[in-house]
Amino acid sequence: MLQQFKRNKERWQKYLGYFLVGVGVVVVYFTLRNIHLIMGSLKNFILLIRPIIIAFAIAYILNRPMQWIEQALSRLTKRMVKRDLSSGSRRVISILILFLLVVGAIYFLFNSIIPPIFTNLRLLLESLPALQSSINRYMNEFGPYVQTVITEQQIDQISHLVTNILSSLGTHALQVGTGVITNVTGFAISTLTTIILSVYFLKDKEVLIDSLHKGAQALLSTRTLRRCKQLLVDLDTVFGGFLIAQLIAALLAGVCSTIILLIINHPFAILVGLVTGIANVIPYIGPILGAVLGFVLALFSSWQLAVLTLILLTIYQQLDANVIQPKLLSNSVGLNPVWVLIAILIGGHYLGMLGMIVSIPSAALAQIYLSRRYHRLKQSGMLTEKGFASDETN
Repeated sequence: MLQQFKRNKERWQKYLGYFLVGVGVVVVYFTLRNIHLIMGSLKNFILLIRPIIIAFAIAYILNRPMQWIEQALSRLTKRMVKRDLSSGSRRVISILILFLLVVGAIYFLFNSIIPPIFTNLRLLLESLPALQSSINRYMNEFGPYVQTVITEQQIDQISHLVTNILSSLGTHALQVGTGVITNVTGFAISTLTTIILSVYFLKDKEVLIDSLHKGAQALLSTRTLRRCKQLLVDLDTVFGGFLIAQLIAALLAGVCSTIILLIINHPFAILVGLVTGIANVIPYIGPILGAVLGFVLALFSSWQLAVLTLILLTIYQQLDANVIQPKLLSNSVGLNPVWVLIAILIGGHYLGMLGMIVSIPSAALAQIYLSRRYHRLKQSGMLTEKGFASDETN
């Protein structure tokens, strides 16, 4: 009787497996057949929750500065009044200080940086007609040397291509900037909603985390929950450190490029510095793009300035690629600079720009996992200095 029951159980398990595979095939078929409808619904859903996603991202970025302010407040109050503030009061004061710092930074941005950038863009659009004649003049000067490599028709095509690209980029940038400024009502409502959600995420983060933890306890086993929590801690450590390092690297690239170009009187120093800083969020790309853009825009003035711009920004690119970024990233995610460079090369080769961004955090997570597994095996006695214990016995 027992044997027959086991055979029936195995048979039903086999049938259940076949049924689940069939259901899976049907689901995949209908998913692929209606992929455009699914992607459209997914896009609408993402647009619906976009303020929540942006608010969460802002809260995550500001969480560490808020923690630093809370710690500083705690030390200051203990030193001055010999007692500590309550956690709620400390949190509210920290958020207010952080809010004032962010508002001050935005005010400085719109009053000191944005106006020169718009001036540079208008100057770029006004100078575009002169670019064609400048390129033709350079071609006449260096024609005998250049025409040994490319034909005159190809030179004209390149000249028109560069002019059209710069014209479209400048016009699009002005339109975007003007649209953001003129559409004040919609922008203000969206920004206000995002700010309010960010403040709630920062103020009540422990309550939100506790709610998620209780929900996970109801759905997951203790072992799975422990592993998920450890994974989230590792992700926070690695991606938080990586984000801070990239922001510092981008800020350094933008400021240093701007200073270099201002020293040599580049007419578009602030614009090139801004593009360099933003592009440097992708490791090593910013200075390269800045050097190319700076070279092209310097042709408005003279070829000597263009060559000097290319040389100086290329030197900074080498310094950024081989010293600054590897050092910053190794300190933030715990990877040796050599492994940072190897990870970026491999990620960039297989996944392009996306691979260059995610390669460093992925390599850092792999290092954390392997290091933890190594220590676990060593503590259990399965691993010795010479290798696995089972290999030594054999």
